Amino acid sequence: MYDSFDSDIYFFSSEVTFLLEKKDLNGLIELTKKKHQEELKENIDIQVKRDDLMMWNIVFARETIRNGSLKKYLHPVYNKYYTSIKSCDTLQKLQTIELDMINSYIDILINGIELTDNLIINKVIGYLHVHTENQVKLKEVADRFNISVGYLSTIFKKVTGMSVMQYLKRIKIERAKTLLTTTDMSLIEISTLLCFCNQGNFTKTFKRITGMTPTEYRNTNP
Repeated sequence: MYDSFDSDIYFFSSEVTFLLEKKDLNGLIELTKKKHQEELKENIDIQVKRDDLMMWNIVFARETIRNGSLKKYLHPVYNKYYTSIKSCDTLQKLQTIELDMINSYIDILINGIELTDNLIINKVIGYLHVHTENQVKLKEVADRFNISVGYLSTIFKKVTGMSVMQYLKRIKIERAKTLLTTTDMSLIEISTLLCFCNQGNFTKTFKRITGMTPTEYRNTNP
């Protein structure tokens, strides 16, 4: 695979571009897992893989911006992967980062575009999707957009039918569903990543929203 190019040959694949444009998460995950098998078989150099992921981070960020997400909201996501890629020291860990990176960017591509007729709420929704893996507080969101907590709470519920925190929890659970079906992360790892106070709270919230526990969801969606 790496005989002709000293980098990921999938950079030159029109299939990747097509899947990105279609926001096809399952297709990208399937293609990436196929690539991972080839990488393991070829035992590619760690530095080559690290450099390739740095490039993919740029590609995904640019594609997300091109599809309507504001550049400033992507900084935390881009910087997170830039840092984690640099510090990673095994091929398997880099491959896990790549799958997580695809999940994050596609989530923003699908959900971070304008969804309502209210400009402020669109921006808040985009902000929540970008900060899915952070501990978000209502006042911080209100301050970010220079509005009061009371106004944010009222207008958000009027437009979406739920509170800001309820909406954020649903985003986190959607992210958890993807992690459960595309990674081998444990429940405690997922609950910690998504900033739930503990695994019990994560499981309770997951079941309330989906009707099943995280383990049941993983077992029924192999």
